[in-house]
Amino acid sequence: MSAGRSRVLVVSVEPPWPAHHGGRIRTARVAEALSRHVEVLVTFPDHGRQQSEPPVETRPLPWSPPSAARTRASGRPHLGGHYLAPVADALDALCDEFRPDTVYWSHSYLAAWAPPASRRVPNIVEFANIESRRLRTLVSSAHGWQRMARRVEATKAGFWEPRVAARAALCVALSQPDLDVLREWTREVVLAPNGVDIWPYHPSPADGYVLALASYDYEPNVLALRALVRDVWPLVRAETAEARLVIAGRRSEALAPEFHAVPGVTVLGTLDDVSEVYAAAAVTVAPATTGGGAQLKLTESMSRGRSVVMTPFAARGLPDAVRDADAYWVGDEPHSFAKAVVDALRQLPARHARERTGWQCCETLGWSRTVGAVVDSVAELARRRAAS
Repeated sequence: MSAGRSRVLVVSVEPPWPAHHGGRIRTARVAEALSRHVEVLVTFPDHGRQQSEPPVETRPLPWSPPSAARTRASGRPHLGGHYLAPVADALDALCDEFRPDTVYWSHSYLAAWAPPASRRVPNIVEFANIESRRLRTLVSSAHGWQRMARRVEATKAGFWEPRVAARAALCVALSQPDLDVLREWTREVVLAPNGVDIWPYHPSPADGYVLALASYDYEPNVLALRALVRDVWPLVRAETAEARLVIAGRRSEALAPEFHAVPGVTVLGTLDDVSEVYAAAAVTVAPATTGGGAQLKLTESMSRGRSVVMTPFAARGLPDAVRDADAYWVGDEPHSFAKAVVDALRQLPARHARERTGWQCCETLGWSRTVGAVVDSVAELARRRAAS
């Protein structure tokens, strides 16, 4: 531990490195940016694959899944309890050892379970989503006891979420709509939208495929993919018989048996490096209609020079730099979504024009710029605390 430097403890749900999907990328880039100003230690429940030599020091905490009955019976969020309840004592001990000047929570539902030692210093809480809204969108896709459980969790979020915001020294919003909600709960809020890693632009191949790249351990992505394959893909193939759909991303291998007989569909599974699948794609798709608001995969695709066919729900989470640009397609039901996919496959000059426009817009969305305001605010909070 460096003497004299202010210290920030970042608490995440999983190891941020290797940073190969949305949630990990966000936490990794924030931690990396903070580490250029203050001493940073990233901690998380010990599950999931970890990089052997991460760019920022990490400390995994021993973890095993807790009883769901315990976390669901609590007035606090079940999801936060699932990750944090088993490591609360270890996290308190780490706070006593590391002596952070601030604690940065990567998700609001983790902050709702903050143990005592972590609450003795200013807390910064990142609202990756407004959980009360996100959970309400998931109720309609559930049945029986699961629907009731989600209603309960949405109701609980309406209670704990504003309280977490109100007691935080600083809240972080990822989108303007979320910022507006947070400002109803606290004045201490900053906007830090998702950024992108900047890649060289290479036009998409004329014979490229349709890429559905996502984390398929997240139910809204699975439901959206099933609807795409069931309702949209036959319409695309009816117009373009040679069209190919490639499915890739975390836990997508679990869906391979379900789609193995669908014409033109290939499931690649979890990938350590997504560069090659992007390079061979003509266009990507974002078919989700439920879940959270800001989908990092939209701008990640554009930053790699690939345009996106998306639902209006997904489009609402686009950053301002991209939202009004002629850089993507939107389809609000199966026929219009299928038509957009077919147009993207067939109309090569239009596709290249849109993907280049999106790529140029993303040049203004480098991580150092998008998270600059929150990094400065957190570093200043930590310095003031260290000096007091």
